[in-house]
Amino acid sequence: MSRHIWFFLPVIILIMGCAALTTATPTPLSPTASPPLTNSPTATAVLPTATFPPIPPTTPPAPTKPPTDTPAPTYTPTHTPTATPWPIPETIIEAPGAVLPPGFSIIRYASLDRPTSLTMDADGRLYAASQDGTIHVFADLDGDGRSDSDTILSSGFNIPLGVAIHPQNGDIYISSVGKISILRDFDGDFIADEAVNLVNVLPTGLHLNSNLKFGPDGYLYMGVGSTCDACVEEDPRSATIMRFDPITGESEIIAHGLRNAFDLAFHPFTHDMFATDNGRDDLGMDAPQEELNHIKPGAHYGWPDCWDEGIGPGCAGTETAVAFFEPHSSADSLEFQTSPLVPPIYTSQPDRASLYVGVFGSWLKPTVQTGIVHIHLIPDGDSYQTEQTWFAQWDNAMPLGLTIGPDGAIYVGDFINDVIYRISYGF
Repeated sequence: MSRHIWFFLPVIILIMGCAALTTATPTPLSPTASPPLTNSPTATAVLPTATFPPIPPTTPPAPTKPPTDTPAPTYTPTHTPTATPWPIPETIIEAPGAVLPPGFSIIRYASLDRPTSLTMDADGRLYAASQDGTIHVFADLDGDGRSDSDTILSSGFNIPLGVAIHPQNGDIYISSVGKISILRDFDGDFIADEAVNLVNVLPTGLHLNSNLKFGPDGYLYMGVGSTCDACVEEDPRSATIMRFDPITGESEIIAHGLRNAFDLAFHPFTHDMFATDNGRDDLGMDAPQEELNHIKPGAHYGWPDCWDEGIGPGCAGTETAVAFFEPHSSADSLEFQTSPLVPPIYTSQPDRASLYVGVFGSWLKPTVQTGIVHIHLIPDGDSYQTEQTWFAQWDNAMPLGLTIGPDGAIYVGDFINDVIYRISYGF
């Protein structure tokens, strides 16, 4: 791990939760980059029995019942035929010391100061948040796999850790300290013409509200971190995953007991939700393990008093993770691969979905391995079995922000090296 990590401890602490943090006051948006935020009424968090008003026709239909009342979708896996071996193409390796499966290239797609979150639109434009408070739009205009256009969509955000695109109207949703904001670009120049706060005054402390994703039901989902390492929270929204109406900001708590659920993703076949979570730091270097959880509405995932496979004084009634990672390794960004442009073993099939997890690393435990882990999720009754292997590792990697483009390539931010890499089959 690079010795320069000490210069970036503020955000690393937010992700890892290895030291106390005082709640910061959000920085106003830069008037030269976009108009000032217009505050909307603060949404009130409620328990998982809440219901939302109907969503307007411009968005997907709202569910007729809240998630706590809706049964999980019925899903029967089918056998995947044996795939014909793919030819192994020539590759390009531009990340020092990179180790990838045969046939995969890793190239420098763009430079960005301390990337924190990535997402991509249907046209292949990459939206990226930086710790410096800017939101960028990158485009590969000549099709060579590298960005040759960098436009600042907006700026002035206080530690933006999430960016998502509304699947119908193209509005950009930003998660920053205590807030969810909406950016609108009316004239198509990729510079925000309007910025409003959808949600205000979310609880913050040792951790913040993290990356956010639109679910299959049209609502916006996001992890809200704990304010402490291990404590009893005063605000019921802390250490949870929440669901938000993207029009009104009305919210509800979906799951509890998640110390720092940095990212989440939805299974491409079952639509089940999965989320990473990073455990407490006061139990030594060998416990607890970081987690990948299958999120069930209304469930509790153990923090602060249960960890690993049922260890701790408060495990009754809690859910166990479906996959584990090295203690203090900070498993953060994740995304399902569904593209047919990569060999079948690396993309989702009906009987084994492919999920990619960015393992960020730790200043608390500098010997921890980092990189991108490939997880096969195999249905098993109402839950899943998992198989995991390292997919990509490179020198001094601190991956943060991960998305998959329409080209099938994995785009991943490297926080410590100020770069966004593109990992593709061939080039």
